[in-house]
Amino acid sequence: MTHQRHDDIDWKEATLEEIFEFAIADEEYARDYYRNAAELAGNPHTRDVLLKLSEMEQGHADVLRKELEELRIERQEEAGMAD
Repeated sequence: MTHQRHDDIDWKEATLEEIFEFAIADEEYARDYYRNAAELAGNPHTRDVLLKLSEMEQGHADVLRKELEELRIERQEEAGMAD
């Protein structure tokens, strides 16, 4: 699992789309972290909790991805109106 460090991001120059992409990557990283931990867990209850956390992180990523798509559509529509 690789993960972009936030200190490497130039927040003053980042676009809103890039910020959404960073956030999605963070959620997917957390999803994978919990999923991998679940695979290593020896206790069934611990495994179940970790898998639920993984699903929650996937849900967060899905919401952010939907918001990003809506932002992109909105920007395309605005650009079309400017033509």
